[in-house]
Amino acid sequence: MRGQHMEKISVIIPVYNDEKYLAQCLDSVLRQTYSNLEIILVDDGSTDSTPELCEKYREKYANIRILHKKNGGVGSSRNAGLEMATGEYILFVDHDDLLGETHIEELYKLLKKNDADIAVGNFNHFIEEKRAYGIWLKEDDYFEKTYTPEEWFTVEYETVPYNMSIIFAVPWAKLYKKSLFENIVYPINARVEDDLTTWKIYLLADKIAYMNKAIYTHRIFENSVSAQANKTAVFPLEAVEERISLLSQLGFDITTEIEAYHYRLNICIDTALKDGDYLKYRNAKQKLAILKKYKKI
Repeated sequence: MRGQHMEKISVIIPVYNDEKYLAQCLDSVLRQTYSNLEIILVDDGSTDSTPELCEKYREKYANIRILHKKNGGVGSSRNAGLEMATGEYILFVDHDDLLGETHIEELYKLLKKNDADIAVGNFNHFIEEKRAYGIWLKEDDYFEKTYTPEEWFTVEYETVPYNMSIIFAVPWAKLYKKSLFENIVYPINARVEDDLTTWKIYLLADKIAYMNKAIYTHRIFENSVSAQANKTAVFPLEAVEERISLLSQLGFDITTEIEAYHYRLNICIDTALKDGDYLKYRNAKQKLAILKKYKKI
């Protein structure tokens, strides 16, 4: 799409202590066939050579902007990037992941073709310790589909065959109209911020367009946040509690949300006490007892 009139897209990359992989990530963004990009690096108080690497890229590329800030977590970095963004569209990239060369162009065309507010793609894994890709999509798996927000929530917990449950929650592999973020803020006190936030952005959209193609590569580490965090942090109860509260008011079918809530309550009971969080353990036991009393479980 080089040389054509293109709307500006703000690419927000929260960065923290990633001197090893950040250059690969940035190079994959800079190689995009969609060229009207504002690349925003939010350095979350890195203590390695990441700040210097960011500055080297800013000196070389005029479309890169940087914010160096006090450490506050990835949620605070996303919020800061959104405040800085001047594009008509928003796209998030994790600092150690990689974009396919046509990632942004394909999402933009998908969004425009369907007059959608959000365009979504699929992904593959790169397992760092094994230096190998985890690929589950083949070329003949390709399809496109549009959803209303209510329809999109029906695939929220699907895992087979397309890992839709992961796609639903994560902020990346998506192109959003910036207007959707007018009152959206990511929590700054949660280890896993996306499960608490992404679903609210869907509700503000009118149409969501999906392409079943792996256009994003998500790097997996044994020491990643999701691998290190206890299960009650990865699957927070409050995320489903908030969804049940709001979706029920909207008249959505919340059957699968209730099932997910029961699942997360049991995870909390199984792990909170082992993690030394006695109050969270008792709170989950209390809620489970109430559900059993009224035969809701």
